[in-house]
Amino acid sequence: MPRSDLALHFSRIDDLIFEINSLVPDNSYQATQFRADLAGLLVVAIAATYETCVKEILYGYANQQHIAFGEYARRSYEKINSKIKVSDLTNYCKIFDPTIKTRFQERLKSKKTALLERSGIDIARSYQQILDWRHDFAHKANRNTTIEEAAKTHRIGKRIIYIFDDAFNKI
Repeated sequence: MPRSDLALHFSRIDDLIFEINSLVPDNSYQATQFRADLAGLLVVAIAATYETCVKEILYGYANQQHIAFGEYARRSYEKINSKIKVSDLTNYCKIFDPTIKTRFQERLKSKKTALLERSGIDIARSYQQILDWRHDFAHKANRNTTIEEAAKTHRIGKRIIYIFDDAFNKI
């Protein structure tokens, strides 16, 4: 999948964050509860975007191999249903080609180490945090993040999707 396509998906999240902050500023006491609900909806949208990107990466790779394989992948992965943890992504890589799995793991380790050394932030943990918040909001109605925290965590976590895409595209 071209990086520009991934960037387009992620820009929709950035636009949504901007619109939320423009329409519901955080300086109002009355907006606190509403912003908490919007933060929950935001993490649901972020996780759904990650799912869409994962599916499109798998479909794109399969289609490059053969049209029939592409159709098989579409049928097989149409309903990923939140199965996009790092361990799931690693498994998808392994299913398609063990060398893709190796590339994914090596690049993830390299990025994770570099970011940890530079900023003390774990990209895999940030990515998983988005998925955890999504689950908590969608299934338990827990409002356990803010729009700002979700946006910051997404800026780090989305790198997992870029690494996943790079592994499939030998970048």
